[in-house]
Amino acid sequence: MKALQLILILTIGFMTAIATTAKADDYASLLEASSTNPVDATWLITNPSFETGDMQGWTRNPDITDDIEFGVRDYGMTGKDGRYLFNAYRWWASSLSVSQTIEAIPSGEYEISAVVATWAGRTVTFSANGNTITSTGINDATGIPVSMPLTIGNDGKLTIEAGSTAAWWLDGHGDETQTFFKLDNVRLLCKGLFLNGIAQPLPNDNQTRLKANQWYYFDAPFSTQFLLFGNTSGMVWSTDGTSLLGDIQEQAVEKKMTIQRGRIYFKTPQSGATLTIVMERELKAESFTATALNVDGLPPKILGIINVNPDGPGSDGTKLISQYLAKKGYDIIGVSEDFNYHGSLMSALSEAYDSGKVRATLSLWDISYPFDTDGLNLIWKKSKVSAENEKWTQWTETTNDEGNQYIKKGFRHYDLTIGDCIVIDLYVLHMDAGEAISSRQAQWKQLATAINEADSKRPKIIIGDTNSRWTREDINAYFTQNINGYTMSDAWVELCRNNIYPNTSMGDITDQSDPANFSNYEVVDKIIYLNPSAADTPLLKAESFRIEQDYTYGQVQGTDNTQALGDHRPVVVDFSCTAAGDIRFTLGDVDRNGVIDISDVIVIVNIILGNSNEEPYPYSRFSADVNQDGFIDISDVIAVVNIILAM
Repeated sequence: MKALQLILILTIGFMTAIATTAKADDYASLLEASSTNPVDATWLITNPSFETGDMQGWTRNPDITDDIEFGVRDYGMTGKDGRYLFNAYRWWASSLSVSQTIEAIPSGEYEISAVVATWAGRTVTFSANGNTITSTGINDATGIPVSMPLTIGNDGKLTIEAGSTAAWWLDGHGDETQTFFKLDNVRLLCKGLFLNGIAQPLPNDNQTRLKANQWYYFDAPFSTQFLLFGNTSGMVWSTDGTSLLGDIQEQAVEKKMTIQRGRIYFKTPQSGATLTIVMERELKAESFTATALNVDGLPPKILGIINVNPDGPGSDGTKLISQYLAKKGYDIIGVSEDFNYHGSLMSALSEAYDSGKVRATLSLWDISYPFDTDGLNLIWKKSKVSAENEKWTQWTETTNDEGNQYIKKGFRHYDLTIGDCIVIDLYVLHMDAGEAISSRQAQWKQLATAINEADSKRPKIIIGDTNSRWTREDINAYFTQNINGYTMSDAWVELCRNNIYPNTSMGDITDQSDPANFSNYEVVDKIIYLNPSAADTPLLKAESFRIEQDYTYGQVQGTDNTQALGDHRPVVVDFSCTAAGDIRFTLGDVDRNGVIDISDVIVIVNIILGNSNEEPYPYSRFSADVNQDGFIDISDVIAVVNIILAM
């Protein structure tokens, strides 16, 4: 067992970077770790008790090197380990901290601990990967043990930090501040590794010999059928990458498998086996840009007397919006508040773009109520996409205040074709405004129901002025959790917040102080997309997200006028879309002419003899391995001849 563990650990990727500083048996010992048998992994931390007598491995913040009291010192503290500790003491410092980031830690469950100290009544924090413990000091010589559970993810990163903030000095110095804390004896215990902590990338060729009982991972880019070439006898697979080693559920591999998009793991009991995984189909790829834009198309007054939008762009401003959109060249534009100025909105777009149905306007003298309009539309670039089968649905629950009663709000659905053949469902919507939280939540739920009733094999895109924020409306409960058979992504959260969703226990995230950083800049105009879980269905991927900061009069007119063209800036997402195409190859059809005949026999013989030029036939080696044993030899020639004779 020990020999097997050593073989496993010697092959894992993370060891490459730090093999010179750690012993192989240290890594091997982590495989024995469990919640009842924790294994010391402190050796992964550089200088954990500062016994080098200097800052090796650690970083001070701020980076002050000329203050001997802000660094490693030979001071006392109960619970310290060895002679030295880290001491942070400085007048007039608003805060002090020390940190270390460690790369390539095997993913798994850990516990991290340390000893800290500060003056009585002061606080010191200790954190690991953003999880923080706050402790109240006793005195400068009494160490306080701190510890917390820790999960190391697939990125293998651990950031440790300790710090404190300034407080007023009260003994005769009431107008002066000081910051002070101590840190020592940082310890790391491993309580079990995850599968992705020991797996290494699959070479995925027909030459590299795999090590017996070593886990390998393969990242499938698309959910479809894959063919497995090589000696797969006894081979197993799993998707339990974040499971502890003792909890992994294994299944026997098949020569032809449906693999979901994402990471899958393989292990063979055989020494020297090969494995090549090939997607059965070609992939078709398209790209397009989607934009959500409330064009602020309300007239200044309705019924001739009620001021509703005195500062709106009006007809002239909407013509500038049209010029702006034409210059940007977005492929699809989901529009809300397209009321009285649709002609102006299309003035610079009509040649290259089409749009959906205009559902009336808010007449200055119309006494109908509510107005027979949803203010929604879709504008699409004719050379890139096409839209058809427009259908409008009114919200069943709405709030009759803050202007929500003036129009018939709801959502539109379109069959949207990207390029020549990739079809997705597109929803353009406008939700209730103001304090109508319960109405918006009901509208999210109504939208989820409509999606569940739609074609389950199409991706979905939702564009519009939701008047919602993740921190205010419980979108997760009313929408995300009600969607069946899809994975859902808000492009802003995915690309700007590392896929970490805000929730209703947080305050609004609407900081626009740094217009180039959207991580804390949530707006109500959203672009959300859903991918079906089924195999061989098109796949959407958000490639980039931005909120256009140049949406100004000056940008169109060539002046320095920074006034925004409307009260909502365009929200833009660049998408890629992938779909399954033709079968890549058929076993035996080595020359890929669609027929299995004597010419294929000749190609296989040439491959065996080493005379084959494979350039015209990029998959001929896989097609030539007709019996799928991982080798191309006379048995494959016989197999092809038998196929021909059976026709």
